[in-house]
Amino acid sequence: MRHLGIDYGEKRIGIAVSDPNGQIAFPRKVFFNRGNPRLLSELVTLIEEEKVSKVIVGLPVSLDGRETGQTKVVREFAESLEKEVAIPVEFENEMLTTRMAEQAGIKKEHTDEAAAALILQAYLDRINK
Repeated sequence: MRHLGIDYGEKRIGIAVSDPNGQIAFPRKVFFNRGNPRLLSELVTLIEEEKVSKVIVGLPVSLDGRETGQTKVVREFAESLEKEVAIPVEFENEMLTTRMAEQAGIKKEHTDEAAAALILQAYLDRINK
């Protein structure tokens, strides 16, 4: 079961995919979000090409676990994506994943896809216990 992880940002969207068995997440690419009217169709195409069976979207929450303004934006994006694909879209806490990618020495242009891989790997680890 292949999964796709998303680190949603207003400027860039990091993408990761799992191996076919749903065990390991790999950074895949970055989509530019700002002013991209084809974003959803590009994501749908990638989902179809990769034969993804579930999408995991990183959900930003505050350090104390409360939802923020950005949480609402991400939920709306996920809702729009779910209307375009015939597979489940779920959430995983993305707290500090971008910072972890930066601290790991990942180059700035790859930070978002690395964060998506961290989000997806956290989900995979949780469901594969």
